[in-house]
Amino acid sequence: MEVILVILPLILIGFIYFIPSYIASKKNKHNKILIYIINFFLGWSLFGWFAALFLALKKDHRDQLSINKGLSK
Repeated sequence: MEVILVILPLILIGFIYFIPSYIASKKNKHNKILIYIINFFLGWSLFGWFAALFLALKKDHRDQLSINKGLSK
């Protein structure tokens, strides 16, 4: 029982820690490797985690280009 009380919070913290990487992967960001690196190495600091989250949520320049190409056809 004591092991579960230790492992469960660690798993939950791990999921929260890698939320920016998960978002970058799901959105197929062009700079997802950079986001992974920032999240892995600097995520322990609150600034690094928010920087990775910002990059993961930021509108991708490639998306804007594909919308413009679709309108010009």
